[in-house]
Amino acid sequence: MSFIAELKRRNVIRAAGLYLVGAWLVIQVASTVLPAFGVPGWVLRALITVLAVGFIPAMIFSWVFELTPDGIKRDDEVPLEESIAPQTARRMDRMIIAVLALALVYFGFDKFVLGPQREAAQIALAAKAAVQKDASQAAAMIGAKTIAVLPFLNMSGDAKQDYFSDGMTEELLNALANVPNLQVTARTSVFSLKGQQHDVREIGKMLGVAYIVEGSVRQDSDEVRITAQLIRTDTGFHLWSQTYDRKLENVFALQSEVAGDIAQALQLPLGVGGDAALVSQRTDDPQAYALYLQAREAYRERGDGVQHSIDLYHAALARDPKFAPAWAGLCGSLNVLRFYLPESRNAEVPQNQRDAEAACNKAIALAPDLASAHIMLGGLYTNAWRWTEAEQLFERAQALAPNDPEFYFVYTDWLGAQGRVDEALQAAQRAVILDPRAPMYRNLYGYLLAFSGRYEESIAQLEAGYALAPSNFFIIRNLVVSYIAVGRIDDAENVQRGLGAALLANGESASVAAKQTSIGDAIIQIARDPSRYVAVTRPLGADGLIIAYVFPSHIDDLFAYLERTIDRHEDGVDSVVTLRSPLFAKYHNDPRYLRLLNKTGFNDAGVPR
Repeated sequence: MSFIAELKRRNVIRAAGLYLVGAWLVIQVASTVLPAFGVPGWVLRALITVLAVGFIPAMIFSWVFELTPDGIKRDDEVPLEESIAPQTARRMDRMIIAVLALALVYFGFDKFVLGPQREAAQIALAAKAAVQKDASQAAAMIGAKTIAVLPFLNMSGDAKQDYFSDGMTEELLNALANVPNLQVTARTSVFSLKGQQHDVREIGKMLGVAYIVEGSVRQDSDEVRITAQLIRTDTGFHLWSQTYDRKLENVFALQSEVAGDIAQALQLPLGVGGDAALVSQRTDDPQAYALYLQAREAYRERGDGVQHSIDLYHAALARDPKFAPAWAGLCGSLNVLRFYLPESRNAEVPQNQRDAEAACNKAIALAPDLASAHIMLGGLYTNAWRWTEAEQLFERAQALAPNDPEFYFVYTDWLGAQGRVDEALQAAQRAVILDPRAPMYRNLYGYLLAFSGRYEESIAQLEAGYALAPSNFFIIRNLVVSYIAVGRIDDAENVQRGLGAALLANGESASVAAKQTSIGDAIIQIARDPSRYVAVTRPLGADGLIIAYVFPSHIDDLFAYLERTIDRHEDGVDSVVTLRSPLFAKYHNDPRYLRLLNKTGFNDAGVPR
């Protein structure tokens, strides 16, 4: 009898299969269960080692011994006519099938249930680590005079009045930002905590601040009551508290009074010639102010909210045409409206951009020191490739609001378009440090890190943004690119699955969502098999050229994609930033590169014309 035949007769091969399948199942279950109970990692490693080492003794045992009706006996002691090896073989076959079935069930459960949960937990953990790191950096950069104004509670008994308590919070936040030597946490970060219960010490660590302000607002007809208190985050002690009852028409003076009292409690010099300078009473019409607050809230919701905010700003300005912040807000809404219009309304975009410019200029004429107007107009000019005019506005905005994260966020695009990548990275990082819970700030920082080849850092920032905004199309797209760059194709595919829903939530039509989803699916196919690049992209036509952005070795397609978007001027400044990124470092003398550079307003040396 041959050796192979003897292995089969003694059921050694079946024993090997049963052992391997069973060991794999044990290891998979253990790797899921043990960490959940906090079992040290060495336990799992020891289990894998024992199972691996145990394979040889198990095979020797199955060769030497046989299972008989009288128990386990040495194989050479069992006469062939008394052997029940065939019956044992059938039982082992059934056991192998049963274990394989269990393994298949577990594999499906792990892939479709536990896998996404693990991925979400890993992303949340990465996000938490990134946020904590940035909070620590913020605390180190800013020092002890740091403060966060938490969203004031709406005590009016009407959820529709949230816009007023939120607006009061934001105006107080802006007022404190005018206090010299005081660093104020940005709106996005503090409002991300709205409705949550956290200990003040935890909030201090989360936001990297030494003090917090919390309070409540109660509005009743034309009366308003504000209760505010100042708390140290390291001890939880209340340093100051006060209740203010005022007429609604005096709301600006009230905001300034509260800000001044807080500054004095912190023993900081105001240095602004009196409390009244902290908040400018930019409208005497309480209804115009209420409409303005509602418009800002609608704008932040994006989607249909952008058009709604424009209507509300117009209503506010109809009541008070000299309300400068409303003009600045209108400029911002009109500037981003094109990203939320259906294709059938694309013809409106040029006029919307002209109206946005006029609105910002009106705001600056009414309030020359209004930082938000300079920031928004600088962003508008950046997207219009009016580089020199944008630079002048950014210089003024930085002087007016040196710690405004929105300034650094918008300025990053301008720097990237100039090819000043290192400075752009610093500006993007600064925005994240100042407002660590703003998803789009992390998206922009991660996007630039990826362009610089720093993919692991990029993934950390994008995962943090994804944890904060899992339906954000821009974050999903950039995270997929960075995952693919480091070979994490399964992770890219898992994130890609949410692309269609993200686009619909972003206000896109079903047809656009379907098209972009097909492009995303094509990217995953190519990542798994790069040889299929041509077969997968060509059926997509011109739309498939964007895929070269993910696989930049196809430089001809990438040049074609950039020329298409630059000629259409359809994505603002993004194509220019791509062109000026390190991706094209080798092509600065390429006629195609120089042609595109000239089209975007630069000479051959990359200097604005």
